[in-house]
Amino acid sequence: MKSNTINLPKDTYISDIEPFKSKGIPTNSIVHKEITGCGITTFEIRFAKHHSIIILPNVPVIKGKVAEHNKRYPDDKIIGVHKGIDIEDVEEYIDSDVQYKKILTTPEGFINKVMPALDSIWLTVQESWFLLYDECERIITDVSYRGKIAAPLEVFFEFKNKALVSATTLNYSDPRFKDFERYDIVPDYDFSQPLKVISTNNVIAAVKSILDELQSEHVCIFFNSTKGIYALTKTLDIVKQSKAFCSYDSAKKLWLRGLSNATDEFTVEDMPKYSLFTSRYFSAVDINLDYNPDVIMISDVFFADHSILDPRTEVIQIAGRFRNGLNSLTHITNFNPNIEYRNEADELVYLNGCLDTYEHIVHLLRNADHPGVQETLKFFVEKSPIAGFYTNGIRNHFMIDNDLNAERVKCYYQQQQNLKSAYDGVSKHFIAVYLDENYPIADEDLFQLAAKTTKREKHAQVAILLEKYSSKVGSSYKFLSEAARKHKDELIFKYPLIAKAHNLLGLQKLQETGFKNKEIQKAVRAATKYNEIARLKPFVQAVFEEHTVYEDTKVKALIESAYTKAGSNFNSTSAHILRYFDGQRTTRNAVNVYVLKNKRDEVKSK
Repeated sequence: MKSNTINLPKDTYISDIEPFKSKGIPTNSIVHKEITGCGITTFEIRFAKHHSIIILPNVPVIKGKVAEHNKRYPDDKIIGVHKGIDIEDVEEYIDSDVQYKKILTTPEGFINKVMPALDSIWLTVQESWFLLYDECERIITDVSYRGKIAAPLEVFFEFKNKALVSATTLNYSDPRFKDFERYDIVPDYDFSQPLKVISTNNVIAAVKSILDELQSEHVCIFFNSTKGIYALTKTLDIVKQSKAFCSYDSAKKLWLRGLSNATDEFTVEDMPKYSLFTSRYFSAVDINLDYNPDVIMISDVFFADHSILDPRTEVIQIAGRFRNGLNSLTHITNFNPNIEYRNEADELVYLNGCLDTYEHIVHLLRNADHPGVQETLKFFVEKSPIAGFYTNGIRNHFMIDNDLNAERVKCYYQQQQNLKSAYDGVSKHFIAVYLDENYPIADEDLFQLAAKTTKREKHAQVAILLEKYSSKVGSSYKFLSEAARKHKDELIFKYPLIAKAHNLLGLQKLQETGFKNKEIQKAVRAATKYNEIARLKPFVQAVFEEHTVYEDTKVKALIESAYTKAGSNFNSTSAHILRYFDGQRTTRNAVNVYVLKNKRDEVKSK
């Protein structure tokens, strides 16, 4: 692929520089703009003197661009295709007197609404309209769970005039791109911004710490996890001060959990003190504010592995949402040393092995004439996860790219150094400072508890957590003391036997039981008895004197009196005296007596 580098002076846009200014966006091109917001989509909408279809990844950006443009240029309207806009609406727009038609659509809208609306003039559309795929890296990053995002590419190559654009492009392996040219739009000025990268073993604790440090009135939190957003706002007790901007399905999940302030509609006027965004808002959406917010990005490899952020794409995009700047940028993440990944070469070898095997079985199915063989092979062909790597029986290169990309990003979260290397690769964008925030109670500890399957395994993990909560360090570390107390109380309520055993025995002796219920109960009974005997020691020792001989009946009476004074339910016997004194029972003049010696420092349990 031929590559072209074009300098972008400060305070200029694509519409100000060549070849775009005079010739427009080159066809058969992939335009990589190193910074967001340099106006290439706006250029195609506002200045390109031809009809255009612009494919954008999500609805919010479409609504935002359409509303802004149509407000400023009411006589030159554009249309956004999303829920609520039908084929008939697109047809009516096509028949309008707008000189240059501009259709903004999601990939799904392009297939389901735009193409049917243009069916009668489709050959003309392919010949003279411009098809622009914006934020084009999303084709690779999202295709594994959103297959239709790549569907427009099946007709994309049939257009005479076409291009892909993004500030965070990724490399395509699809051979249909071999004759495309790449245009790198490179600012000729320093556009880097400070970034604080906090490596932690407890994400919520680290978020609390940074919020306390910032004392900010405007915080934007980017966290691609509905469960994570709920846990964060609930644990930090900021539900009433928060609003989540996400898909409608995610909003419904949050409503059911009690976070009623969640929506799939975004306006800056609706942003409260804490605005939380899922990946729906990571790219393309312009957030124009009259203040500079503090921005926190979260990756959690244990409880939301889909929340991990790629410095090369998502982090750049998130930082670029704020057109008027931001006050601070922070990335908080944990790491999992047990993450397994392959480098690109090894993963490609592995994946090709999977694909070759799948294709061999497809071949066997086509040639099978035995019903049993056919049924068995058909099940494999249809149910195998490898089936998702094919479209109409042909290898889907975007799925292959997605797999390789996922392995690349996953690597960053195995250890801190890997993430540092990733940020080194985008040093033009960020001046990164690295900090460690570690706590006694780690995300891995909590994840291990959730992952345990047997009762004994869960009990063992609960004991470890209770030990950490009870330690001097654990009781004083700068995690939310209230949240820590609540979680400890939940463990005590849910696992009362383990909590009691830990309190009585300590972790080591509890571990010696093998976490078998009978052994734990036996140890608890013994420890309870010993503790009661120890509690009674001062009461009993106070009514006896050392180096004295007492008759058996006198011993029993004095012990009973001491127990009563101490409020004990123990049944008293004279033999109990040897729990508290060295000595012996003997007979003198045919009378049973106890010869007491020294008071015992450590009582006996028998």
